[in-house]
Amino acid sequence: MKSRSSELLMCLVLPVSLIVALPAFGEGIERTTTLSVEGAYYLPDHKGHGLNDGGFAPIRYAPLELPPSFVPAGSDQGRSLGSSWGPAEIQVQLDHTIRVPFLVGRGLLTEGNNLTFSVTAALSPVSTRLELGAALTPLAFLKVYAGAMAGTGWDIGLFNGMGLNADGSGVPESASLQGAVLKSWVGGTFQFDLAALVPGDWTHVVTLLSPRLQYAWFSGAGRGEAWMFEVDIGENFNGWKLLGSWFLGYRMPLALDTVGVLVKTERNLGYVRELSPLSDGGWASDFLLITAGPVFNFRLSERNSLAVLLQFRRERRYTEDSVFYAYYANREYAGTYWDFYRLAFSYSLRL
Repeated sequence: MKSRSSELLMCLVLPVSLIVALPAFGEGIERTTTLSVEGAYYLPDHKGHGLNDGGFAPIRYAPLELPPSFVPAGSDQGRSLGSSWGPAEIQVQLDHTIRVPFLVGRGLLTEGNNLTFSVTAALSPVSTRLELGAALTPLAFLKVYAGAMAGTGWDIGLFNGMGLNADGSGVPESASLQGAVLKSWVGGTFQFDLAALVPGDWTHVVTLLSPRLQYAWFSGAGRGEAWMFEVDIGENFNGWKLLGSWFLGYRMPLALDTVGVLVKTERNLGYVRELSPLSDGGWASDFLLITAGPVFNFRLSERNSLAVLLQFRRERRYTEDSVFYAYYANREYAGTYWDFYRLAFSYSLRL
């Protein structure tokens, strides 16, 4: 544990050292500071109850209570499905980016080569975190990047910013300001704009493919113990994940300057993937989570913009007998379903 936290902290210290080492002024160096406000509203449903495999869950604001046949499992007293209100989240981010020309060539593929460093501080009502990153663009269509994050959380009323979900009850134990969540990642982005081949204001068909390998670690959790951060569902583990972002869009010289479709994927790797796989009839630790939906970006002025996303998600569907259990490990995988996941926004102001 100690060596792992030291490695992740080094991932944070190294980019800071590089940023500090950059000259205050230099030819071609660009510095940008951006203030962002991000929020989301999550739409409730009955967690796939009563649906066929691959079905679509309607929005449900009337909770479905425990059936008379429900049998508690140890400290797991069950849960109702759905909610009379949808949870919401909001956070503020301050991002400083330094872009340095690097390995610049004269050709179309290398004229914009650069090395970018970024520092991001984020604050929500129940958490705070610091992210550091570095990205290299060696070719116009390729970017490779790495980064790290350190964060912690606290409680406000019924909302827990950080906790351990390992006692079998399904209700995470609060760990308010009692530890840290560390993450590190490496990845690449393959990007293409049709306007590079067919110049014009109306030929910007944009494609982005971005796989990312990420390691997450919570200081209060051991191997195979689930934990919660920033009021999520509490099914995070210390270990590796493979994440992906896939975007196809069209850019226009209008106030609504970009429309497109964004698809995100997420899958556990390593020992976490084998905790309770689909083949064993467990809760599906090897499940491929898919989030997809349209994106609309409005350019409000030269300095500020607003992005709006409507997202749908492919979720695990559990058996009718086990879907009411609050603790994830007591549920049994039965298939998939889709739901209205959330309505999200991101407002950015370049300072």
